[in-house]
Amino acid sequence: MSTLQTYGSLVLGSRLRRLSDQLYAGVDSSYQAAGVALSSRCFPLLMLLRDNGPTSITVLAAQIGQTHPVVVQLGRKLLDAGVVVEMSEPKDERRRLLALSESGQALLRTMAPLWSDVKAAIDVVLEGKAAAWIATLDKIEASLQEQAFGEVIATCRRQRERAAVEMIDYEAQYAADFKRLNVEWLERYFYVEALDDQVLSDPQASILDGGGQIFLARLDGRIVGTCSLISAGADMFELSKMAVTPACQGLGIARRLLLRALQAFEASGARLLFLESNSKLLPAIQLYESTGFVHVARPDGEVHYQRADVYMEWRGHPA
Repeated sequence: MSTLQTYGSLVLGSRLRRLSDQLYAGVDSSYQAAGVALSSRCFPLLMLLRDNGPTSITVLAAQIGQTHPVVVQLGRKLLDAGVVVEMSEPKDERRRLLALSESGQALLRTMAPLWSDVKAAIDVVLEGKAAAWIATLDKIEASLQEQAFGEVIATCRRQRERAAVEMIDYEAQYAADFKRLNVEWLERYFYVEALDDQVLSDPQASILDGGGQIFLARLDGRIVGTCSLISAGADMFELSKMAVTPACQGLGIARRLLLRALQAFEASGARLLFLESNSKLLPAIQLYESTGFVHVARPDGEVHYQRADVYMEWRGHPA
């Protein structure tokens, strides 16, 4: 029979919540036995008020890591119990603060022996390693302050996807994917020109039959990126038709496709590799520059695409 322990770290939050509930229940029973009516959940707030003085609900919520509504509810309970009082801030009377009442101060003074028992019990449960546990919790909390856990999960997902991306050569079965990716990219930034439609509608005749090559990126069986070398005659190739689906950008796919194309160009023995781009595509231009492309004057001749205002040639891998 499966239990929570079966699922390891995947249910860490559930196990910590269960552990928290057990600790609260144990402390509450001890408080009740000692004649303390307040829940143990109230005491972190009371301790902060004792040590920091009058404090706003907003600040208290941040200090104990609870939502504003939760701390408002705790504050009302403490006000009803008479252990705190509400007061206005001297510099801004509209801002309300909570402060320990004389009754609250007296209560906390009586808690010292009981808290000593709680600490001793914690040390028993943690087999004398309470300090190490607290130090670990401090590190975890500090880490999650720097980056929220949801962001950590997203980073891990991206790393997994990055590792799972395959670089494959074009096959006829991927013709629709090749066109889809490029049309998606063109329509996002520009529009599909006549030459685009010609090349994308028949990549076999427009690219492969002329000695060019098409490279694809595949993730979980889906084609998510593409790049091609198109023969420009006389030992020249054009780097063209590079596109990565938006959902997969940031996985380094464009760089891997580009490096695969550069490898193929070097193997071909051709003398010149060039590309045409647009100056507003700054990330793409920075990628080209980082892999050895340089800006040069455009040779005489017709511009292939209306959108092209950048011309670059490859000068080899940067040192």
